[in-house]
Amino acid sequence: MTLPDKIDEWIKEAETRPASALTIMRLVANRMRELNERNEELLAENIALQDGSRVQDYQKRIVHLEYQLEMLKRRLGGDPGLSALESLTEETETANILVYNVRGQVLRLEAGQASGRLGRIRDELAFNGEWPRVLSVSEQDELLLLFTSGRIGTCPVAEVPLSEPGSEWKWAEASLPNEPHAGELLACIMPLSNMPLSDYFLQTSRRGCVKKTMTSLSETILSKNYLGKGTIQKADQAFDALLCQKNDRHAILTYEGRLLGLDVESLPYSAEERIRLTASDYVVASFVLPQEASLLCLTQTGKVVQREASILELAKSPLARGQALISPARLEQGTRFVGAVPVRDGERIAVLDADGNLNLYEARTVAGAGTLEARALALSIGVVPAPAAQANQTTNKS
Repeated sequence: MTLPDKIDEWIKEAETRPASALTIMRLVANRMRELNERNEELLAENIALQDGSRVQDYQKRIVHLEYQLEMLKRRLGGDPGLSALESLTEETETANILVYNVRGQVLRLEAGQASGRLGRIRDELAFNGEWPRVLSVSEQDELLLLFTSGRIGTCPVAEVPLSEPGSEWKWAEASLPNEPHAGELLACIMPLSNMPLSDYFLQTSRRGCVKKTMTSLSETILSKNYLGKGTIQKADQAFDALLCQKNDRHAILTYEGRLLGLDVESLPYSAEERIRLTASDYVVASFVLPQEASLLCLTQTGKVVQREASILELAKSPLARGQALISPARLEQGTRFVGAVPVRDGERIAVLDADGNLNLYEARTVAGAGTLEARALALSIGVVPAPAAQANQTTNKS
């Protein structure tokens, strides 16, 4: 029924039943309100089309989609004539290892195929109480750099110069892809190439605050160069960011050995404290733990604690204490954790120690031995995927 027909019907109803006139007036008022709102929407769309802002929005969206497509092409090998699996198996990809500090300085070197010593940093290691971090990436990856202010920057791995393996390095020789602004530090570096295949950005702070952001908002995030701090306390600061899917399990490990499991789908979109910490405790690792991987944790003295993925219990309350990986007695003796990683068969771990040495170990070997053959305290740990595992992970996500 058209609007004129409705008006005629309402007039007849009011003439026949005057008592219903007030109800009819309300119907007319509501309908006029709806029409006015729709008219304003059409007017706004017309103005946007006339001044070109709508066209600019579409152009920005197209540019962002092309950016994501380019990242996927690089991640899958870049040859349009090959399938994803063929492209990945056509050439064995050498993992790259990044060592970076809070001042934004980044060293990159190829992991190679053999385990052993990769080199040494002959320079100051601790800045602002933070040790350098270790991260394994692909040469085709795009990097997201998150700063403690919530600001972000991006940089292709290939733009970070390669350092000579087996040599000694100084921070002055390192790359500075995005220099921190006044008052901020580099919190973490995250591979960005799987963003088109992921559901969320997931942030974790040093005091255990967690926040997720939909990757569908990535266009706005990247254009404004801002993801947010992910904290609620002034004394807290951003620690880590990663990409994940809605069915993933998020794991957090603390300095004093508390392990917390979180269901990604149930996590909040605003920063929220999720683990109850003592005054001296803080987060040292944040990652997704797949069912097919095992958990490898490392203490500062080189002791290795390995557990099956099934050990991870998902927290049932908004603020949980987490599982204890070590006994109170060992905690009193001074045992502390420097990090943890999920590992699969054939993978290696890269460990930076207090003497600046960067060493590669077979994950299976060190897990079996229960300790690292290291002369100095361990500072940071990262996992280096096996080439076949790297291909399988990307293909499965595709």
